[in-house]
Amino acid sequence: MRFVYSFLLLLSFSLVHSQSDSLCNPSFEDSLNNWSSFCNGTSSGNFTINSNSAYSGIYGLKMDVTNIAPPSSSCALSSCLLNLQQGFFYEISFWAKSDSINDLLVVLQPTSAPFTNYASKNFTLSSNWKKYSLYTSDSSAVSNVKIKAKPLTNGVYHIDEFNFQRISSLPTNTEICNGDFETGISNWTNSNNGGDISVFSDTSNYLSLINFNSARVEASNTSLGQPIFSSCKTDIKKNIKYKVHFWAKSDSNGSQLTATSSLGSSPFTNFGSETFTISNSWTEFTFISESDSTIYANVRIAKFKFLNDGTYFLDHVWVEELPIQPYFCDGDFETDLSNWTQTINNGAVASMSITPSQAQNGLQSSMIFINTIGSNPGSIQLSSCKTDIVKDSIYTVSFWMKGSSSNLGFNAISSLGSTPFTAFSSNSFSTTSNWKEYCFSFSHDSTVIGNVRLLKIQFLDSGTYYLDHVTVNSSNYICSSVTTTSIHDSELSQLKIFPNPSSSILNINNLNEDINKLSIYNISGTMINEIAINNQLNLSLDIDQLDNGMYLIHFINEKGVITTQKFIKN
Repeated sequence: MRFVYSFLLLLSFSLVHSQSDSLCNPSFEDSLNNWSSFCNGTSSGNFTINSNSAYSGIYGLKMDVTNIAPPSSSCALSSCLLNLQQGFFYEISFWAKSDSINDLLVVLQPTSAPFTNYASKNFTLSSNWKKYSLYTSDSSAVSNVKIKAKPLTNGVYHIDEFNFQRISSLPTNTEICNGDFETGISNWTNSNNGGDISVFSDTSNYLSLINFNSARVEASNTSLGQPIFSSCKTDIKKNIKYKVHFWAKSDSNGSQLTATSSLGSSPFTNFGSETFTISNSWTEFTFISESDSTIYANVRIAKFKFLNDGTYFLDHVWVEELPIQPYFCDGDFETDLSNWTQTINNGAVASMSITPSQAQNGLQSSMIFINTIGSNPGSIQLSSCKTDIVKDSIYTVSFWMKGSSSNLGFNAISSLGSTPFTAFSSNSFSTTSNWKEYCFSFSHDSTVIGNVRLLKIQFLDSGTYYLDHVTVNSSNYICSSVTTTSIHDSELSQLKIFPNPSSSILNINNLNEDINKLSIYNISGTMINEIAINNQLNLSLDIDQLDNGMYLIHFINEKGVITTQKFIKN
């Protein structure tokens, strides 16, 4: 009997424990049992079980509330008591709609003070059924909390199929709420920030074919501060780049705004920021945002600061997640050198600047004046911003350079941006007195996020160097400095090179009988090898000793005609 009693006691404890974080009557199929409701102040509400309010099953909840004016006059629906277990996060989800566009606040909080919100989110409901979710931000053990649904506006709300479940980690959802302003300026906030700002929903100035509303921002006293208009708080993932798009115009040409992504609370850290000049016609603008840590529910992904007095219009604000990709910050040097790292040490005397007097592409280039070289090759160095590369992808870096005289030496390197500064490709070049394109290719055996400098240039001689039009390209990019005499189309179509890419053996078939020599060049135009063919029609090349990258093969016939093919060593 003692064993039976102990077993029943253990079973009873197990059942209570297993239900400690289970929601009672989540689908309202058992009337309103285990749910409670209240209204305070002058508000009133009618909470009923209704078959017309069911998303699934037979019944759902209907809330009909009036005179809502939070916090003094509000109504709420509360669940049974729940416990949060240590080491877990929790997802709260439900299906809902309303008879008109209405806001519903859902929180997870204790039944007594302090009323800490372990989850909180405001949802805008429409007349269509939609599933809504929110998550806890604290995985500590907490007892006696309730889900509370609080209507924020007068109206009729329909709710069904609540779910409360443990999850091991939080998902992220990066969004811009109501970025088309089709429900007015809801989910957006504004702050005077020293100046003055007024924001309205505008139905006469909007982006054609997209929607029928925009946000009209009237900014004034901007000499005293920068008024701010911000999107809702949202999540961002660690080391993921986001491109934020928005359309804007102003009542006068030349007005400026700064678009940022930043923390939604102090210290308001910026994860992306760019200043734009706004014209009087609709124009699309974009900027990049990125964080080195995952942040939940505390990033305003689109925040606009207005730098000049005037009226601005914003529309179609949206965000996309960018794949991992390498890029150059200001590779045309059209703004300044702020995105490039300058190194001048070890006794070197030099200066680096932007000059409008020389440009290969655009309006200006960078200028590097070397008076005295340092004691080692890295004494004078100009490095691009840190960026990403993808595992086993082959990239070609291209840049244009010229010197105040020919034969000024320099090294061009791609490497890790921090110790041990592992180089993926290291190349030595010299200038000509005219603009010339230089190229090199590289790959890496692992994905690197945010810690690769695609181009580090080490300047080795006294003189003046000019650098412009720095780009990163795919493996099939052909550098303009690699030239051929001519290409014979019929020979090019018959030649077969396989496998391509290859790691060891490269097979070449269908050679013409008059081809007597082939030469292998790297992407920067340096000859690697030259082989006499002696009228062979098929041959195999051992390329195992070549570095990974792209190469060119020149096939030369008896008349000196050159046919060119590409291959990749991986």
